[in-house]
Amino acid sequence: MVNSISQIQPQTQANQKKASKVTRTSIFYINDVHSNLTNIEKLKNASDSFDKLIPSEGIDKLKLSSGDIGVGRDKEFSKVAVAFQNAIGIMASAAGNHELDLNKTDLVDVLKDAQYKFLGLNVDIPQNIEINKELRKDIIKSYVQEQNGQQYGIIGLMPFDFAFHLSDPDEYKDFDILNSEKTISLLQTEIDDMKKKGINKIIVLSHCGYDADKELAKSVDGIDVILGGHTHDLIKNITKDKNLFYSKKTGEPTIITQAGRDGNYFGILNLEFNDKGVITKAQNNVSNTEDFSRSPIIKYFTDKILGKPEVLGTIKTALKHKHSLITENPSADFVLDAERNELGVDMVLINSGNFRFSLESGSLTDRDLKILTPFDNKVWIIKLTEKEIVDSLKIGAKSLTDTDNSPGIMQCSGLKYAMSKSGEVKNATFIDKDGKETPINIKNPNPFKTYTVATDDYIAKGGNNYFTNKQDAVITKFNFDKNKLVGDYMKKTNKPVDIKTDGRIKIVD
Repeated sequence: MVNSISQIQPQTQANQKKASKVTRTSIFYINDVHSNLTNIEKLKNASDSFDKLIPSEGIDKLKLSSGDIGVGRDKEFSKVAVAFQNAIGIMASAAGNHELDLNKTDLVDVLKDAQYKFLGLNVDIPQNIEINKELRKDIIKSYVQEQNGQQYGIIGLMPFDFAFHLSDPDEYKDFDILNSEKTISLLQTEIDDMKKKGINKIIVLSHCGYDADKELAKSVDGIDVILGGHTHDLIKNITKDKNLFYSKKTGEPTIITQAGRDGNYFGILNLEFNDKGVITKAQNNVSNTEDFSRSPIIKYFTDKILGKPEVLGTIKTALKHKHSLITENPSADFVLDAERNELGVDMVLINSGNFRFSLESGSLTDRDLKILTPFDNKVWIIKLTEKEIVDSLKIGAKSLTDTDNSPGIMQCSGLKYAMSKSGEVKNATFIDKDGKETPINIKNPNPFKTYTVATDDYIAKGGNNYFTNKQDAVITKFNFDKNKLVGDYMKKTNKPVDIKTDGRIKIVD
């Protein structure tokens, strides 16, 4: 293995003699798996392969996560994510925003089973209530991982836009995530303290995103590796000024990684450190999870925690599509049409980010729906004006010009609309329950005409800023997710369905 890894030559040590003592390290890393149960099963076999192929003698083996392995408010679903990380031997994970989709009480309950450290240096948790005291014990700032006599300083960072992505921001409104400037200062202090104790190999588990990680690499001295997450970037190999940066002060290198999203990939980072704790060689291998079979061990844990999946019906055909925040989603079309049918509302509007995967032909189970849309947000029916609906479409359309396509376009039922590639809504049409189409004046939408709209509590409360908080416009609140409505619809329909698009959302020149 060592003979094949690529050479990093730190700028200030070009003529340095070979270090007398070399530490070899191999890191198996994951991020943003988002409770993809299929890929979780495959990642177990990928992890087992790492264990078999990388010798323990002479190499320090680490397994680390950069957060968002679990997602959504369902406590049992989150327990699966914890059991998975325990099963593959994760040593530490950054606290991602989606782990905190759970309410505080459920999060404490889930984390009691975690056999790994849960890290967040840059969060201030007030100690005014008992549950916060519990969480302060669970979310620690950093720790030292000892491996074969070597010490690694492991530090975790939570995302700066933490509240923006939570299912229920109100639950954690008392959490103060430090901004970039304060985080950089605090991180430098933490690293300096570790260095004083003789810990000279520093790994940051960051759920801050790629751009923020680059800023950390350039601004903080002493970081050897940043294992990243949050922005779902797929960073392969090692390239100077992309994921390899050198300290202006010491010339020492910092490497950034990130393995995409949804558990579709994992990484193995091979390193050599000299006796000063400086990386002298590195190789970043990013592999496709699809190449591995599904582990029956994880399936056993999943069934034990969640119960056996219930078959709801049959999918006759399913249009294959990649996850996207800016295109019509065939799985969303099916789900939202079923929801509209069950509720009898004028429209259904849900953000694209709510849909994480895709449905496939064959039996449709409640677990398939849970994997497709895992957040367990509650269905609300609200009254919206025509202007509010158009404004939400315009906010979504801007995602076409955003680097990360954030926050994503609105998926819909009872509505069709078109956008330009430059992110401008060109037209929109309301489609009533009888199929009659009524054009909406995009340039001058009626601020008095109202529609009954089904959405979820996350969007209705102002999530992703599609609407202002619409709690005063609620007609009905339900204590269940839209998946229940899809199950009810399938049982009543009792016939195979086709998962396809119909052109309700178009992108035009």
